[in-house]
Amino acid sequence: MKIEFTRSGGFANIPMTVRIDTAAMPAAAARDLEAKIAAAGFFGLPASIGANAQLRDAHTSTITVTSPEHAHTVTITGEAPAAVQALIDHLVRAARDARAAGRSSG
Repeated sequence: MKIEFTRSGGFANIPMTVRIDTAAMPAAAARDLEAKIAAAGFFGLPASIGANAQLRDAHTSTITVTSPEHAHTVTITGEAPAAVQALIDHLVRAARDARAAGRSSG
């Protein structure tokens, strides 16, 4: 499964990006991420979730997940349902880790 995550906006408007291929991850970490995608019902989500994109200081996150069976992109502005937020939080941590390691832009 391949995941691309971007986030922009917020008070500081510091963009972040990370690309993840679960096939290149340790098995337990890949299962954890894939479980968060499943718990969010990602492939059944609408293309857009949340507040108006013009909302001041709101983060806008775009997540694209590609699996052998599906490809889907969701843009989330502001608040998200709990399971989707758990996925976003996981991807934010991954983006920060990748930035710290110099592996990703953003």
